[in-house]
Amino acid sequence: MKKTHLSFFRIVFLTAPVFLIILAFGTASRVQADEKICIVEAKDFPGRDPVMWGGLYAAKDGKVYIGLCTEGGSAHFYQYNPQTDSMRCLADMAEFMNERGKGIRVSGKIHNAPLEDNEGNIYFTTMCDGSGPRNIDFTSWRGAQWIRYNPKTDKMEMLGLIDDGVGLYCTTIDRMHNVIFGLGFTGYLYRFDIDKRITTNLGRVANWDVCRSIVSDDYGNVYGSFPTASIWKYDARLETVNDLSLRMPYDPTVFPVQLKNPMLDRTAEWRYVRWDSVEKVIYGVTCGSGSILFRFDPHAGPQGKVTALGKMCSPQFLNSDKKDIPYSTLAFTIGKDRKVYFIPSNRHFDYGAVFETLGKEAEKPSASLIAYNLKTNRREDPGILRTTDGRHVFGCEAATCGPDGTIYFCGAVEENDPEKATGRIAGKYPSSLKLLIYKP
Repeated sequence: MKKTHLSFFRIVFLTAPVFLIILAFGTASRVQADEKICIVEAKDFPGRDPVMWGGLYAAKDGKVYIGLCTEGGSAHFYQYNPQTDSMRCLADMAEFMNERGKGIRVSGKIHNAPLEDNEGNIYFTTMCDGSGPRNIDFTSWRGAQWIRYNPKTDKMEMLGLIDDGVGLYCTTIDRMHNVIFGLGFTGYLYRFDIDKRITTNLGRVANWDVCRSIVSDDYGNVYGSFPTASIWKYDARLETVNDLSLRMPYDPTVFPVQLKNPMLDRTAEWRYVRWDSVEKVIYGVTCGSGSILFRFDPHAGPQGKVTALGKMCSPQFLNSDKKDIPYSTLAFTIGKDRKVYFIPSNRHFDYGAVFETLGKEAEKPSASLIAYNLKTNRREDPGILRTTDGRHVFGCEAATCGPDGTIYFCGAVEENDPEKATGRIAGKYPSSLKLLIYKP
């Protein structure tokens, strides 16, 4: 593996607090008579968190766990109980980690989807990643902890520091060996033995941009991506990390998504991956390159096999000859109905923008739900998202499937009450984060 070092300042740049990058921007957002509408139910959060990055998980008991971010203040950890239709805040992370009031930067993010072990315990980690007041030293943040929540006792505990000043983008769990893996924003892979409470640094697996999703198979092997369109593997039997010779679907002619110097092109990695326990394979979506859905069978042959299935980009880009497809979101999951569900971005390319191809929209933007039927191998378009009371869904960055087949998303929704808004879309449309519920 390459061990090229990357300066901390360049790493911090990658995660500038720009929540607008996840929002679905499109000029053709006004609903036409022939366009389908997909209705979702929206649930409010008790806090005023403006940002979320993938922190969503539906547990085996049906409860849904959500990690929201403030990009400077404290992150918050929520639980939604569909049986009682109730939402509650389980923890203010800065308070829980005893960071508040010390003149240091605090845990302002939860950047990974919560995990569940065989006993029903929930695990997650925090992050700071340079976010916070500029007049507070960014190195003052102590680093992330492995955190466990026990739903039976309603208790949360810190299990140990991951590394000095390091937070994790993404995590995955090997339930067979009771081990958690996490990818730090510095590009290093960490392994945490839950029973022994021992953290091991397995070395650097990423150099420039760090992938936002890793996944483990049924043997405890872990997989991640790195530029250009490549895959690394942690071998659980040998306890080694190696680069595979496989390549993901990749179109090098797709426009880069980051125009600020130095140029960052996330089209060279996968964006989100999930282990499919039915077929014993991995499904994922490429970060750009058409937001291509792919199937990765890690057990086919000596290194595995990758198969491209189809484009999951927004409808207006599907048949376009222009290579202006925006990079993919984290709102990706597999339903019990054997369909992949994905909410893509639909903003247009703009050479005049500096962050992630933001466009200049004249109309109110709308996000669409895209599905791919794994039984028929066909793409489906459930429609443009609207809440039950008719509000626009601007964009999402997380998805999960509940044990009953309910699909949950989390993202920015039109806010009718400006006093409750935590942001403005395109500079004029009040919005706030909501938990979105879709029943296929």
